[in-house]
Amino acid sequence: MEVFLNNFQKRFIISLFAFPLIYLLIYKKFFFSIIIYITFLISFYEWYKINKKKKFLFVIGLFFLFFATYSTIVFYFKNSHNLLFLWVLLIVWLSDIGGYIFGKLFGGKKISRVSPNKTWSGAFGSIVLSQFAVVVFFFDSTLEINLKPFLIQFWLSVIAQVGDLIMSYSKRLNQVKDSSKLLPGHGGILDRIDGLIWVMVVANILL
Repeated sequence: MEVFLNNFQKRFIISLFAFPLIYLLIYKKFFFSIIIYITFLISFYEWYKINKKKKFLFVIGLFFLFFATYSTIVFYFKNSHNLLFLWVLLIVWLSDIGGYIFGKLFGGKKISRVSPNKTWSGAFGSIVLSQFAVVVFFFDSTLEINLKPFLIQFWLSVIAQVGDLIMSYSKRLNQVKDSSKLLPGHGGILDRIDGLIWVMVVANILL
């Protein structure tokens, strides 16, 4: 429990920096472009560092990273008010928090050998907490609340978890725990956006 609280504190403190970052992403298109560019470069380096001995996996992942970055940019600029972009970010963020808290508190059966830390209770927590992302719809009366947003939140949460598992599998193949030590309590940038890059691709198609 003590380890859980220490890691949670680190994650919470780092997450506080996300709020001004999210503001810049949503309202300052110039800063968005800079942040996306920096994120891609760091992710590129971390992916190379993980897979420098597995060239084929590196090339496949790099191609997808390019495509995910492109999808993120397209999705951002085709939504004028950017609330949909904020909504997707919130789904992934809440999904990650729900999975971490439920998984640590309740434990239980593991989802896969690929990622020993991922449990079914964590997967359930991810889906449950991600449903609260619908609060974004209250900030814009033109966004209609019906069953559809909840279904989208459900599937995007599942996709985020699949992306997380894929990253865990690639790290396991290379016997690496984290993509880097850049973010205390979190690992590297890729450890934080592994689910988001998959979600952005799908969100760009669905929304």
